[in-house]
Amino acid sequence: MEHLRIGIVGNIGVGKSTLVEAAAVAPLNEVLLSTIPNRTGEEQVFAFQEKFNSKVLDAFYADPVGNAFMAQIEFFNGRLDRQRLIEGCKGVILEDRTLPEDYHIFGMAQKILGNMSEEEFLAYQRNYNLMTSKIPEPDLIVYLKADISTLLDRIKERGRASEISIPSSYLEQLNELYELFIHRHVKCPVLVIDANVDTPLDEYLENTINKIAEEIRNLNLRVTTPGISKWVTLPETAATLKAIDAESRLEKYLQENPKLIAIAGNVGLGKSTLAAIMQRSLKINGLFENPEENPLLEKFLADKKTYCYDLQLHFLKMRKELQLKGKSLESSAVIDRSLPEDLLIFCYQFYQDGYLTANQLDDLTTRFKAACHEIPSPDLLIILKGRADLAWSRIQQRGREMEIEGGWSLSEIESLNELYRTYSKDVVQFGFHSGKVLEINVDQLDFTNRIHVGYIFDGIMETLK
Repeated sequence: MEHLRIGIVGNIGVGKSTLVEAAAVAPLNEVLLSTIPNRTGEEQVFAFQEKFNSKVLDAFYADPVGNAFMAQIEFFNGRLDRQRLIEGCKGVILEDRTLPEDYHIFGMAQKILGNMSEEEFLAYQRNYNLMTSKIPEPDLIVYLKADISTLLDRIKERGRASEISIPSSYLEQLNELYELFIHRHVKCPVLVIDANVDTPLDEYLENTINKIAEEIRNLNLRVTTPGISKWVTLPETAATLKAIDAESRLEKYLQENPKLIAIAGNVGLGKSTLAAIMQRSLKINGLFENPEENPLLEKFLADKKTYCYDLQLHFLKMRKELQLKGKSLESSAVIDRSLPEDLLIFCYQFYQDGYLTANQLDDLTTRFKAACHEIPSPDLLIILKGRADLAWSRIQQRGREMEIEGGWSLSEIESLNELYRTYSKDVVQFGFHSGKVLEINVDQLDFTNRIHVGYIFDGIMETLK
């Protein structure tokens, strides 16, 4: 949507709520808002504090064995309810504890301690998996980390009666689970903050918010579906008519101003689908890679090390021909995948995986670089971005045998996704693309929804103009 989500995570008493509350008001809110390019003035910093039923919390601490399952479901439901509100926000979102913490920290702790039975934990686990399958991670996790002595002191200072009896062993167990969670389960960027501070509180809060803002800039985090709320909140008829107008404007523009548009993105995120929609809807030429007709792709997916280098040479030749054809046409065209992707994403991943040698990678780099100098860049590079699990589920749904049987794995798709995170910057910075770039986050978009497609066409029009 139209926000940056920042999860503030950490143990009981570490200072999450204090940080979230301070960051949402002046002057610290302006530090975070300053990271948003092209601000419209509508953006805010939204602080979503952790909300819980105090009676449930008291009941849990009074009888952990009898109330652990009930308490975890209640806490989880509170965060699910909060998630609905997040979707309508525009600006920077601060989440005091994230959804995955319910399961990976507190749910796991109750199972380890024996407070949940095997049957209760399985029911809780299934509920968690079903309810969170389509909820993406935050854009950034801020992990507040403190020693047990610090946590105990702060718990004592805030004086919640139900927390006074929390044993240090429980906090130690949570700290260990947080370390496992951060290092094994979190896929988004993580900023670790040492919360063992004896500096004045105001100074600590200011320093922490400045570090968060710096991390947002360094990671180039930004809203990738700006303006979508203005489409999806309209009445359906009005939104559909707006989409038709956007399609007509873009079709006319592309007829009068021939352009070559390339679509990039991870396997399974919908490049071919969007290219086909643009071809049909905008009445432009479509230039497609056909995986079923590739003489090396099936062999590569069955034996990657043997066929990797030859496959990359084949892709370079094929994509160079397609791009030359697209630039030579007297009318607009869309091409399924961009030429530099093969090098900057796939070749680098294959080198890391041991399928390409260093010498082969160097050879391919010179060949791709030369090709990009020989032919003009596409006028627009559209980069589809989305969750790795979304890409993986779509790969399974489309059921290409070569992709599933000995083909891609979820871990490979996740690794490719990490490379795509900086592709829009890398492809320009390294001299492989000189045209315009448009990033589109497909996590919340449906290419079969005409209103969503209208939103995409509107973004393409604005970028080209």
